[in-house]
Formats: sequence, structure tokens, C-alpha cells
Amino acid sequence: MAPIGTIIGPTTNNTRNYKARIVAQFLGINLATTPNFVMNVDNRKDEFLAKYPSGKVPVFEGANGLNLTDSSAIAYYVASQAGSNSPLLGQTAEETAEILQYLFFAEADLMPAIAGTLYSLQGYIPYIKPAQQYSETQCFRFLGVLDAILLNKTFLVGERITIADVVLACDLMTVYMAYLTSEDRKKFRNVTRYFKTMVSQPAFKAVIEVTLCVERVKPQPSAKDAKKAEKAEKKAEKKPAEQPKKAEKKAKEVEEEE
Repeated sequence: MAPIGTIIGPTTNNTRNYKARIVAQFLGINLATTPNFVMNVDNRKDEFLAKYPSGKVPVFEGANGLNLTDSSAIAYYVASQAGSNSPLLGQTAEETAEILQYLFFAEADLMPAIAGTLYSLQGYIPYIKPAQQYSETQCFRFLGVLDAILLNKTFLVGERITIADVVLACDLMTVYMAYLTSEDRKKFRNVTRYFKTMVSQPAFKAVIEVTLCVERVKPQPSAKDAKKAEKAEKKAEKKPAEQPKKAEKKAKEVEEEE
């Protein structure tokens, strides 16, 4: 079966790229990828920007000429290619509304809070402690909301996996892999149980093997701080070499006094 299109962007360390690929795995759909894609190089080329002016990835180029830019929209489109009765989509207007509700929650509430918690620690944006702490508070608040929702649920909508579960689980990957320690995970037992259930699915494992966080990622030094540390290190290296000279000078002075 020919690919329905190509998802363009880095194929590793990019949870947004995983969404559509996991959906394709669930449904047995052929979706081409770009394993040689170079971030901040290929997405800044004129031919890329002519189609996708924002320069963001992943993007989708359909075999039928369709171009899409949002990772959740791409995943939703891929899910629709299994037909109107696609098992990952809503079977009624009510189910579809619930699915959209959780997609919007994941993208508009949870993901910005996760990004604010982690991106400065990972060096993507400047580290400002109060801002990072505020984002962590928001992140934990939304995880608490989700924990309450999942108290008596295995999946978000009905008794089966839907596109909402795939998107949410992918959005949770970053915080579960880089920030939430075992003690943190105990605070959100229902979310943790849900997350483990999702990432253990064969469709997930075919795309990404998830390893839970052992130790939180720590703040990366800014370029200015790194330069200061480098100067201090060089200064410290010089001191041992200077000490023998000082001792020799002192000994000479003692000899002269005698």
C-alpha cells in the first residue's frame, strides 16, 4: 500500500512527530517519514518556508496534495484515513465532542504548562526561576485535574483508545521522561497508571520506547554563566602552579635574612 503522505520533521526526540506515526501504527496505515531531517536547517530552507511559513515541525504533505502543520491535526487526519468508522475517532457527535475536548485540554492547558516547566531547564529558553516555578505549579494543577478525571476511567472517551489518548499520552511523555520522579508520580497515580497503559501498547512501542524519569533535569547554565565558570576554572588551574613560586621566593628571603 502506498503511503498516504509524509510526516516531515525529526523522527527522534520529538513527541509531536510521534502522534501521527503512532496513529498509523494502530490503524495499519502507511505513513512515510524523514529520518535524515536536520532541525533548524531543513525547516529554514526557502522551499520549506514557501509551503510552511511558520517553520515549525512536524508538517504533513499528503499524497493528494494536502499540507498540514499542527501535530494533532495531522494525527486526526491520519486517523480519518481508516474511514468514517475509524476506531480512533468518535462514533457519535457526543464522542467526537469529548475527543475534541481532551485534544484542546492537552494542547491549550497541559502542554504549555509542561513546556514552561521543562524548556528553560533543558536550555531551549532562558531560565528564570519564578517563571519556571509558576509553570510547574500550573503543570501539577493540570495533572491533578487529569488524575481526577481518570479515577474511574481506563481511557478518556468510552472503553477504547481514541485519538485523544494518543495525543495526550504523547504530550505527557516529556514530563514523565524528564521531570516526574517516582515520588512525583505517586501524587498522580491515576495519570501514571493511564500513561503506562498507553505507552505499553504495541503501536507506541513501534515508535518510541519510554523510560520513566529517575532524576529531574537540572537547569542548564546560560552562556554568560558558562563563560564565568570557564574563567573560574582556568583561574583555579593557575593557582597550584603559582604556589611553588611563592614558596621558593619566601625561602630565598629567609636565606638572605640569615
